[in-house]
Amino acid sequence: MSTSGGQTDSRESDLGLSLLGLFVAGLIFSLGTWRAFERGGADFSVFFEAWRLVLGGRGEDIYRVSPDRFLYAPGFAWLLAPVALLPRGLALALWCLAKAAVVGLVIRGLGSRLFRGSKLAAAGMAAWGVVLLARPFVIDLQYGQVNLFIMGACVWALLVHCDPRASRPATVLSWALLTFAALAKVFPLPLLLVPWLSTAGASPVKLRRERLSVILAAGVVLLLPLVSQELDGVLALYREWHGALLSKGLPLETHNQGFAAFLNRFFTAQPVHVIAAGPEGYFRFGWPLLSGATVALLSTAWTLLTMGALVAWLLAPGARPAATWIGVAVAALILPSHLIWKPYFVVFLPLAVVLVRRHLESWPVLVFIFAAVNFTGFDVLGPRLGAQFEAASVLLWVGLLMLASVLAGRHRLGR
Repeated sequence: MSTSGGQTDSRESDLGLSLLGLFVAGLIFSLGTWRAFERGGADFSVFFEAWRLVLGGRGEDIYRVSPDRFLYAPGFAWLLAPVALLPRGLALALWCLAKAAVVGLVIRGLGSRLFRGSKLAAAGMAAWGVVLLARPFVIDLQYGQVNLFIMGACVWALLVHCDPRASRPATVLSWALLTFAALAKVFPLPLLLVPWLSTAGASPVKLRRERLSVILAAGVVLLLPLVSQELDGVLALYREWHGALLSKGLPLETHNQGFAAFLNRFFTAQPVHVIAAGPEGYFRFGWPLLSGATVALLSTAWTLLTMGALVAWLLAPGARPAATWIGVAVAALILPSHLIWKPYFVVFLPLAVVLVRRHLESWPVLVFIFAAVNFTGFDVLGPRLGAQFEAASVLLWVGLLMLASVLAGRHRLGR
């Protein structure tokens, strides 16, 4: 009798924890959405202006006329241009709601592979991954960014790839969406190699569908501007896109928490801009220990090493359970580029869900990650100490710690 009662109590406790996870994740999305309207959704304004220009027959101006720099592929502006038919406020509200739906589908898909119980209970436990990365989620929502959509496209396509029962429509649509996301923002491009590299256990028919979806979707996205532009105009747009990406250079201000920026900030003694400190907010954080050539060499080595490790990981989808394979693959996407902005860190959600499952009974690990991700900013530590943590690329090191924790695990979790 007592054993049965204990099991009932455990199930009730798990359900309560699951519902609490969903509730807190909902609060995070509510806060991020409120901030998007309160603070203007700056990145969404860039997208909306590009869509508006396309609808107005001025698609050639998307890289010239903008509230800020438009750094995405031309096809991104054409494919989503119908959104600009809506009033901006309604469009932003639907944008945020769509993100919540995407994350809901992600935690449902990963939760069912990692946690026992009903779909609701499993999704609720996976929602603690959102809580673990609360600050990046709020920032992504606040700025109206696209990273949550990209993360969702990556996870869905890889889940479908690992599911031998996936339907034809799911296969075609998921890989088409991933292709669109990858061509829009570049950093997910390595995942487009999966249908050619990660073939173990997948049927030839399914692989052909994935490959064909990638090829056809790429063609559609790349050629979509031809709907309203001449071929010469489309080629000019791609030259402008390339120029926009190059003009961005390597941001060294503390907002960028990538590896190369970290080396420059701490080992060259160059003055570094802290955006939160205003236009004159330049500080020195490091010492003149490395030359510019050495930093460039180390940065190149980092790119080659992380990209090689990512490709090697993609080659072995059966080496770990699908949720772990997906979590590591998606999180590792942002490492080679040397661009790790706070909202980019939402791609660590699948890995965070795996960590929640792994450390359910060793919660101090989760508390440490939660504190490092969410309590190392200016709003908590103040301007000077917050700048020190940001300059030290704390998100990069926390991300590597999360990857190491999952890769070092001895237990096979989920399926």
